[in-house]
Amino acid sequence: MTTSHILLLPHGTAGSVYPFAWLGRLLRARGHRVTLVAADAYAHAASGAGLEFRGVGNAGLDALLRDPDLWSLQRGPYASYRNAGQAMAACVDAVEDIVAGEGMPHLMLSPMINFGARLLREKYGIPLVTVHLYPLLFASAYEVPWYGPDAPRFRMLPLWLRKLLLQLPIPLDKEALPDVRKCCIAHGVDAPRSLWRQWGHSPDGVLALFPEWFAAPQPDWPHATLQWEFPLEDMAATNPLEPTLQRFLDSGAKPVVFTAGTGQLQAASFFANAAELAQQCGCRAVFLTRKLAQVPRELPDTIFAADYAPFTTLLPQVRAVVHHGGIGTLSQCLAAGVPQLVAAMSLDQPDNGERVERLGAGVTMNAERFTAAQALPLLERCLHDEGLRRAAMACAERMRARQPTAALLDWLESRRVPARRGVTSASVQGSAAVPPVYLIPGLGADSRTFRGPWTEIPGCTFVDWPEYHGEASVAAVARFVADAWRIPDGAMLVATSFGGAVACEIARIRAVRAVVLVASSPDRYDFRSARTMRVLTRLVSLARLQRFLRGRENIRRHRHGRDPTPFTRAVLDSVEMFGVCQTSFYRDMFGALCRWRGFSDSRTRVVRIHGRRDSQVRFPAEADLEIDGGHLISMTHARECVEFIRRGLANDFASPPPVSS
Repeated sequence: MTTSHILLLPHGTAGSVYPFAWLGRLLRARGHRVTLVAADAYAHAASGAGLEFRGVGNAGLDALLRDPDLWSLQRGPYASYRNAGQAMAACVDAVEDIVAGEGMPHLMLSPMINFGARLLREKYGIPLVTVHLYPLLFASAYEVPWYGPDAPRFRMLPLWLRKLLLQLPIPLDKEALPDVRKCCIAHGVDAPRSLWRQWGHSPDGVLALFPEWFAAPQPDWPHATLQWEFPLEDMAATNPLEPTLQRFLDSGAKPVVFTAGTGQLQAASFFANAAELAQQCGCRAVFLTRKLAQVPRELPDTIFAADYAPFTTLLPQVRAVVHHGGIGTLSQCLAAGVPQLVAAMSLDQPDNGERVERLGAGVTMNAERFTAAQALPLLERCLHDEGLRRAAMACAERMRARQPTAALLDWLESRRVPARRGVTSASVQGSAAVPPVYLIPGLGADSRTFRGPWTEIPGCTFVDWPEYHGEASVAAVARFVADAWRIPDGAMLVATSFGGAVACEIARIRAVRAVVLVASSPDRYDFRSARTMRVLTRLVSLARLQRFLRGRENIRRHRHGRDPTPFTRAVLDSVEMFGVCQTSFYRDMFGALCRWRGFSDSRTRVVRIHGRRDSQVRFPAEADLEIDGGHLISMTHARECVEFIRRGLANDFASPPPVSS
């Protein structure tokens, strides 16, 4: 395992930040350098977890917490999206400062609502894992979450219609897209048409931090998803229970805890109703809110108010919890085996509450109906219903059997640097005077592209494509290739066809000596067949085509004899390589190539070797080496290519004049 620099980019309230601090603590113990990039208010969370910290100011967080719409069932999602769009520029600027001063990080972890993280992935190719803290964000057609009052009717529709409707545009995008597009334009990144559809799940990986018994995985979840357990992080190690609160707990019967969430600054009515409810129920109570001014001024001795208390310490000492339905509070209640009354307010909270009710571990209601009269019978159930209490204890028993975190960390590290397939290198090693040369194949090909004369290039390494994890851009693939093959500064890249686009992107993140494009181009519009192939590969079953071609391999070789022409041999080798390539990589990269921004950098020497009869990539206005061949010149005219490159290595490609062959 090699040490990496990993960025954590949470967004939102403390309940959204603490799970990332938990992940950071695990990664740091594994030997990685971890930086938390968040609002300045959460510097203490980074310090408590032993992480580095880079602040983005508090303006975005303050605006979010002051917005009363955030706690409305109907308006809350719009407020959340609107704030995320406005806050993304600060996140991008903070990470760009890190890149400029310390180099490229190896991995980013963020929620889908941090649009800045996804922009950085598209711009630099930094692998990104989307972290979902609750099930609502998967929006499955198979298990429709509680997204609003229409959810029960939506669930009654046939599956095909639910799938169709979930592909339609959603109005939430309009709240954030203007800011996202503005930021994308400023950074030269193609903006998504839909944030929810295109940027909701990172192709590099999705981490679901809730167990299967809380929300089972569905067929339409992203394929690169790892489902884990609740993190249960509340920074209890650095924030112990206040002595005055502990004395209150010890002074009488177990109380009921009331909280509206760490970020709720609009909860005066909630606590007024809670005070009346506690009086009518005849129970002692603990009120938790970071803004104590929301609590009624005159409280009886049976109610204690505090601005914070670690749940892992507090909840084992209480009878029940009345809360807003935030996933952090809810999971702590499940871990403690405490019955809970969820007064759901907004966002994921109604869906979370419904899931608790399904488990039998609590009851739920709409926060707009939360009055002493309507909540009293539900709280009485939490206090006296033995069936409900047994279900809560059963959940606690499930949560005590926690998995070792090694598998989680292994998976995260695999997102950072994918496993290699078939490492092969030339036997000739470069000297100090000759730069290392990396030979990158085309799409659907591998290192067998470079046979025979190619081994004569001093210091060359034959690159195979790393394991594909769903990277959606050429820049992301380039980042993985550069990391997986440890391509250093000062290297020279020789690449053919699609590999040339990847080599150009590597030149953005490595100070390479030169990029030699063989039957390739730094301009996406020169790849003539990319758009056609993007459509065709979605109409044809590539897996079936591969099986068919593999079955006919011996017939092909026999038909063309033992000494085929160079062109026939190149075609047969190409078919053979395509027969074992990753079909998902092959299919997706045509779309990535169509979206590629191209490459134009005066600091990098780009050398062009091209065939006059290439029908796949447009012939350049001026080639450094013109060959009388087609798109497969790396195989049909290997000798000419290699001799030209060897001469170029001798003079460091000091602007060689165009040559015809």
